[in-house]
Amino acid sequence: MKKTCLLVVLSSALCFNALAEPANQDTLAQTGSLNLSDKALFGAEVFSLDKVLYGKFVTRMKLVSAPGVVSSFFTYDDESWQGEGRPWREIDFEVIGKHPEQLQTNMITGKLNKRIHSEKIHKLPQVNEFVEYTLIWTPNEIIWQVNGETVRHDTAESSKQVRDMRNTPQSYRSNIWISAAADWVGKFNPQSLPLHQKIDWMEYYEYKDNGEFSLAWRDDFNSFDEKRWGKGDWGFESNLVTFSPKNAKIVDGKLVLSLTAEDASTK
Repeated sequence: MKKTCLLVVLSSALCFNALAEPANQDTLAQTGSLNLSDKALFGAEVFSLDKVLYGKFVTRMKLVSAPGVVSSFFTYDDESWQGEGRPWREIDFEVIGKHPEQLQTNMITGKLNKRIHSEKIHKLPQVNEFVEYTLIWTPNEIIWQVNGETVRHDTAESSKQVRDMRNTPQSYRSNIWISAAADWVGKFNPQSLPLHQKIDWMEYYEYKDNGEFSLAWRDDFNSFDEKRWGKGDWGFESNLVTFSPKNAKIVDGKLVLSLTAEDASTK
C-alpha cells in the first residue's frame, strides 16, 4: 500500500512527518513477530478517579523512547475492556520505540473484539527531552499539539471516530509498558531496564458551552494527590508487564513511572 506523507512542520526546532500506517498494533500482535520475556517485568500506570467529557489537557513530560516500550498519555472509557458489546473509546499520545524520535497519535473506537485504529506516526527530535503535550477534545474536533504546534487535527465532519467519541466521558491516564507486538514497537532489550517516564506538571481545562476553555486544575506533582489519581495493579493482553503501584512515585517534584525487571528497584 502506498503511504501518503504529510509535511506538518519543518524548522530547526521542531519537525514532524505524519504517515498513515496500513497495519495497527492489534493486527501486528496477532500476525507479527513477538517480544518475549522469561522474567517478571513491571511497569506503571496512573489513572484519574473521575471522568471528563471534552476539555483540554496540557502536560509537560519526558516520555521514554526505547525498543519494545510504549510510553503514553491518553484518555480512555474505563468500561471499554469489558467487551460484551460495549464501545471502545480512547485517544492517545504514545512514544513507541521501534525507531528513534517516533511519536504516535491514535484514536481507538469500535469494540473489544474489533477495535478501529487511526494510528499516525510523527517524527519528534526532542522525544528524549521534556516536551509539552496538548490534547484538545471537543464535540467537533480532536487536536494533538507538541510544544504548541499542531501535529494532527481530526474533525467530526471528516472522521466518524471523532463523532463516536461524543457523549462518552473518559478518564485520563499515563502509563509505561512493553508490548508483545515487536513489529509495532521494536525488539525489546531487557538490558535497557530500568527506564523512567517523568511528568513535570499537568493542567486540565473544562470545555464550556460557548466553545471556550476554562482552567479547572493544575497538578505540579509535589505530592501524589490520592483524591485525583489511582495507581494501576493489573496487566492486559499483549502487554509483557504487570503494573505495580510501587513503580509510580513522586521524585523531586515529578511523577515518575518506572519500567523494571523482577529484581530491579526504581531510582
